Amino acid sequence: MGANNSPLAVAEHLGYFKEEGLEVEIINTSDSASIIQGVSSGSLEIGSTPPEPLMQAKTKGGPAGDVVLMYNYIRKQTGSIAVLDESDKKSLGDFRGAVVGQANLGISNLLLSNGILNSAGLKPDSDFKNLAVGTGAAALQALKSGNVDALSLWDTEYAAFEANGNKLRYFTIPDVETLFSTTFFSTPGFVKDHEKAAAGFGRAMAKATLFTSTNPEAALRILYKAYPQTVTAGKSVDDQLKSDLVSVQRRVQLLTADDPSAQKSWGKYEPAAVAAWTDFALSADIISTPLNPSDLYTNALVEKYNDFDSTKVVTEATNWKGE
Repeated sequence: MGANNSPLAVAEHLGYFKEEGLEVEIINTSDSASIIQGVSSGSLEIGSTPPEPLMQAKTKGGPAGDVVLMYNYIRKQTGSIAVLDESDKKSLGDFRGAVVGQANLGISNLLLSNGILNSAGLKPDSDFKNLAVGTGAAALQALKSGNVDALSLWDTEYAAFEANGNKLRYFTIPDVETLFSTTFFSTPGFVKDHEKAAAGFGRAMAKATLFTSTNPEAALRILYKAYPQTVTAGKSVDDQLKSDLVSVQRRVQLLTADDPSAQKSWGKYEPAAVAAWTDFALSADIISTPLNPSDLYTNALVEKYNDFDSTKVVTEATNWKGE
């Protein structure tokens, strides 16, 4: 758990899941494949990952492809390629022969950055290499020491680096900037047969996202209380808060698509946005065969996700005193 996961901690700690009659166990993994496998096998009910590995699973077929995007969580793109500001990399073409640092080699960000570099005609392994460097201080050290030329991480990681005085430059392409990011998914069977649980989960996450966007500091303090290990050893909560608050404030812009007041749309997929994803995935060699966008997602529960008193949640967040 990290600062980017604070809405999950909010939903858990403030009882939003419990209000829906749910007991939610949060399981962290280091790769997308294990999440997809867990959901498709039934050992997990709901998974969370960006769309790239889900689309790959769809094109390959089999049990792992029997998944559906059910709740549009992060509504703007979190990923990009970053270099130190003094780097000699000025364009995507300059990445020929580069080493790109990844959190690990099973993460969806690797697929995204490969796709970005593919737009410049660069192919992994032959034109550039990916190297697992972890996250946080380890990833930053790999970049500053020259072990990698760039990082392929996400918004909250980059924000934390910059909050500590490290100036970065970013590389992406217009096609990627328009894409949504992390999504909650399940199997069509779970969404159909356990509609109340699926809808309740989404409604709890909608409330938690609104709470977090209203009072990011409260969301972080809830995270630290629920998961004390998220506070770095040797740091005070207040010191941790200084850097994490920068990260969460950046994440909130993506969670809310810059419009936290846009009610009745929590969890909703815009058909054009899903089509943009499938078009990009095909053009970027993330998938090798076309996908029908309508086969990827469902908005069947959106009305239920948004069936709550938003004013009550905003008031709770505004008045939160650390109980």
